[in-house]
Amino acid sequence: MMIRRQTWMGLSLSFLLPALVLLSTTFIFAKENPSQASAAEVAEDIYFKTPGTISGPPAPKLSYPQSYDRGGKLDNRSILWVLIQQHFFLGSFILGVPMIAWMLEIFSFFRRKADPSQASKHDALAHEFMRIGLPFYPLTIVFGCALLGAFIFLYSEFSRYMSSVFKPVLYLYVLVFFLENVLLYAYTKTWDRWKTGSAKWRHLALGAATCFNGLAIIYLANALMAFMMSPAGVDSEGRYLGNLWNAVNTPLWNPLNIHRILASIMFSGAVIAAYAAFQMLTTRDPEKRAHYDWMGHVSIMIAIVNLFILPFAGYWFAKEIFIYRQRMGVTLMGGQLSWPFIMQAMLIGLIFMTVTYYLWQGTTRMLGSERYQHLVKYTMFILAAAFLIWATPHTLPASRGEFAAMGGTQHPIVGYYGTMAAKNTAINTMILSFGLCYIIFHRCNKEITVSWARWGNWAMALMFIGAEAFVIFIGVYGFFIPANVRVNLAFPQFMAAIGALAGGMILNILMLRKSKMIGPIQWGKLPSSGAFALFALAVFISTTMVLMGYIRSSVRLDWHVTEILKDVTPWAETPSLTYAVGMVIFNVVVFWMITTAIFWLSNRRTTKTYAMKTQPVTSGSTSPSAEKSSLP
Repeated sequence: MMIRRQTWMGLSLSFLLPALVLLSTTFIFAKENPSQASAAEVAEDIYFKTPGTISGPPAPKLSYPQSYDRGGKLDNRSILWVLIQQHFFLGSFILGVPMIAWMLEIFSFFRRKADPSQASKHDALAHEFMRIGLPFYPLTIVFGCALLGAFIFLYSEFSRYMSSVFKPVLYLYVLVFFLENVLLYAYTKTWDRWKTGSAKWRHLALGAATCFNGLAIIYLANALMAFMMSPAGVDSEGRYLGNLWNAVNTPLWNPLNIHRILASIMFSGAVIAAYAAFQMLTTRDPEKRAHYDWMGHVSIMIAIVNLFILPFAGYWFAKEIFIYRQRMGVTLMGGQLSWPFIMQAMLIGLIFMTVTYYLWQGTTRMLGSERYQHLVKYTMFILAAAFLIWATPHTLPASRGEFAAMGGTQHPIVGYYGTMAAKNTAINTMILSFGLCYIIFHRCNKEITVSWARWGNWAMALMFIGAEAFVIFIGVYGFFIPANVRVNLAFPQFMAAIGALAGGMILNILMLRKSKMIGPIQWGKLPSSGAFALFALAVFISTTMVLMGYIRSSVRLDWHVTEILKDVTPWAETPSLTYAVGMVIFNVVVFWMITTAIFWLSNRRTTKTYAMKTQPVTSGSTSPSAEKSSLP
């Protein structure tokens, strides 16, 4: 009965947001000022430099307070910041969870003949992920409606202008948003009904449709965000030139899409891992504790795989920003946003160190892990050294006298470690260190029996040493070449690290074939400190997302739409670091309060449903097949 009430509530709310979008769009266009240009007038695209027929009004000339409404004692930006961030958090989770669940369902489907028992457990885990995420959907709609209202009433002229350019996009967004609601609930509710035989193919197709429709939502929403950063499809006065694809396909659209998709999957995996850690710490049932230990490990490993790729996506995004406007790139990396970037670097470093700590804590589940315990101090030392380089600022806050003593804003010694050449080297070193730890984690409870084990170990060592030597060489070489050339070296460094990581894991899988099992993984034996590490990872990842959102938006400085529509409010300038950090912390706290409340309210229902429909992993007696399949 509770599930039915939740379903109908979500369906009812899903009709509300499309209806509000349609009504608000109609209201906006009813007040739209007609274009002053004749239908035949032609102008040049501000970015693509192609001619186009003027089909919309110019960007309005705003004035304060006439063009803005007030949100009480708070400034409009603070209200909008909270609503955007909470909607982004909830939306990312709702869009990321189906992608994770679908990948797990595919994984279980292709293992159904080789290992039916484990395939069934992974399929049930994917279904549980969907049930965990489903209660977030109605609240996502509520925040979406509040955000839409805030844009219309607090930034009415801006909303009217954006609607004049993206009218078809908004209508398409309504369609895919409504469709996502139908697909999301259908994908979850038909899981048991379409579980076997040919019906399973229908369910997999339904999952694919849910994921691809979710991607369409991300792409359409990002079209407006990318246009604000790098407008195209309009002339220098902001007049729409009739080519919708040009307005959508701005230079920063695709980098932003990839970055947000990876971030959504990583974030969703981290939130589910935190949920699993909470359940593991609060239950007294050994079987449930074992199940949630396993769930937390699977979800956080999915998150970390995306974390490996995310730095490359970030480099690509930053590179495109530099190419589009050098001023924006300098602001992003070396101007007033340099210190938020240092904070972001520290958070990413903490994420890598915390997940490595979690892996080493997880080795206590396995017999034979004591053989590798002496390596902990070495890997943590390498991670700490790379973290210090990664977190080193390029310029230091200092007085005029101190700048004079240093000979400039850059410290003569420490300043070298704050450059992108050093930071790229540091992050790739951290990726290699974590990858090596992950390979060791797989070996802890196994004894390699292949005849070529010694040569395999030497090949793996040379692979990692060679990749690290190449990463360091490129990093040092970057100090002796111009910045516009140096920025292109991030890709070969990343490919060397990922290549060694992929090669090492493949080689490790081959070496572990027919290995002798020392003992099964004892799920549920993770120390409490390991569970708290999962909490810390989820908080670090969510904080990083808020901070990066602030940095991304701030490169526009005091423009609603870069160099087209000026923000003339008193709070238009880039906020101070103190204010920004306060808003970041506030948004993270609000989200985790919401998440805790949702998990608490749905906890008893989820636990009861799981106990009725699945068989949890047995604590302390995991079969060899379970051990192999539960380490993605």
